[in-house]
Amino acid sequence: MDMVLIGLAAGLVVGTVVGLVGAGGAIIAVPALVYVVGLSPEEAVPTSLIVVGLASIAGAIPRLRSEVSWPLVLIIGLAGVPASWAGAAVGSLLDPDWLMLLFAAIMIVAGLRMLSRSASSGRPTTHRERSWSALALRGIPTGLAVGFLTGLLGVGGGFLIIPALTLLLGLPISRAVGTSLVIISINSASGFAAHLEGLSIDWALTASFAAAAMAASLTAARTAHRLDDAVVSRVFAVMIFAVALAVLLQTVPALLRQEPAPPPEAPAPQAQPSGISASLTVSRLSIGERSVNLVISNGTETDLEITAAALDSPWYTAPAPWVPADGDGTTVRPGGRVALPAGLPAAVCPGGADPSRADGSGDNAASVRLTLGDGSTHTVAAPDPYASLAGVHGQDCLQQSMDEVAVIALPAGLRISEDGRSAVISVAVTPAGGQGALTVDTIGTTTLITEAPGKPWPRQVEISGSDAPSVLELHIVPMRCDVHALAEDKVGTRLPLEIHAGGYRGQVRLEPPREFTAAVYEFVRSACTQ
Repeated sequence: MDMVLIGLAAGLVVGTVVGLVGAGGAIIAVPALVYVVGLSPEEAVPTSLIVVGLASIAGAIPRLRSEVSWPLVLIIGLAGVPASWAGAAVGSLLDPDWLMLLFAAIMIVAGLRMLSRSASSGRPTTHRERSWSALALRGIPTGLAVGFLTGLLGVGGGFLIIPALTLLLGLPISRAVGTSLVIISINSASGFAAHLEGLSIDWALTASFAAAAMAASLTAARTAHRLDDAVVSRVFAVMIFAVALAVLLQTVPALLRQEPAPPPEAPAPQAQPSGISASLTVSRLSIGERSVNLVISNGTETDLEITAAALDSPWYTAPAPWVPADGDGTTVRPGGRVALPAGLPAAVCPGGADPSRADGSGDNAASVRLTLGDGSTHTVAAPDPYASLAGVHGQDCLQQSMDEVAVIALPAGLRISEDGRSAVISVAVTPAGGQGALTVDTIGTTTLITEAPGKPWPRQVEISGSDAPSVLELHIVPMRCDVHALAEDKVGTRLPLEIHAGGYRGQVRLEPPREFTAAVYEFVRSACTQ
């Protein structure tokens, strides 16, 4: 249900952008699917192509009679079909982090294009009818460039099509938007077809995303003539730059942490069935849950019935089992894929090592044991391409190191001020009695609460295992008072602590008691009505 709601919200934004400016839907859709929903770039690109293609069709409908240049649709659209297949082939060879970095660069170009469009929108554009040869001379290169980007990154290419149509071919902006939407529809369909092999899509998420995008695009297209085109372009450009910055902040650190691949070793003998493969991911929607998704791909020609599965990793003290929700297992169709959530046991932490490594070498050597419907058991190697399990393991070891020094816990309630506009959280620190130590560098704000003015929260707090119990007092006020603050909350009562302990450094979120969460919600409601 969470994914469906996220799909609806993102779809409204994507559809509105497509309907208003004839471009840019995938600029928002792909980062939302990767960084909010938690899909891999390989899954986000085809999903985005479906959504953007359908939204473009909806946005084009009100413009079909008088605002589409069909000769240019034919020339640019046909040139883009083979190019989109070439882009999809290149994309399959690129590292996902480099793919998202390239996407951020394209977003910056798109934002600059939109600013350029807003600056020139006040100048009249003279449309001249051109011969087929003149149209082809400029239209074919445009189609090839746009088609390649469509297959590579899942973008419709409108931010390239519209400047080409207006600046190179002299189309009025309204006619350029309509023509762009039809071309995007063609390119999206071709790009999606190029990703069909081994395709795995969450259809519930995609359907909600696409439905909202189509409705918003159709509505926006009917109202676009009433809006100032320059203002719309500037707002959209700012939105693109903001999303590009977020993508860079997510991608660049991951690229900097990458190390050269170790020399290949002879694979250990495994009873791995031909055509069945596995990998590991962690859903960003599973906030606070210590689990990993066992992604099983069926490359055989028959149905794969899985009745039991478990992850074996030297980073954990025991296997991590997948428990079927209905007790009957699951069936994966030929060419399909399924994500099986497995709860993690206690972590093996050597102490002082890199949090992403269990033995100092970074070698996880994880595998998945599958029990099939016929009773047979198979072991499949389980690579961790996005360091998902490594990140969870690092958090586990950081938490263990902290708990060995002291237990830091949120209270069951708050102390509310007399005017009801502020409150105090008394965070209890109970040392474990050992010789270790930790430092709380900072305590972060959340989506619901922040520091009260003039009363900063404690920083650089050193705690020893031999200290006496103590209390950290946090004076708080609401972070936001909009109507969606509480309705959409997931982490607003889970305080983030930046700490270092036992050679590990990172963020730990304090798990709130139910009474604390209820008290914070009631405080925010009351304070926001003062």
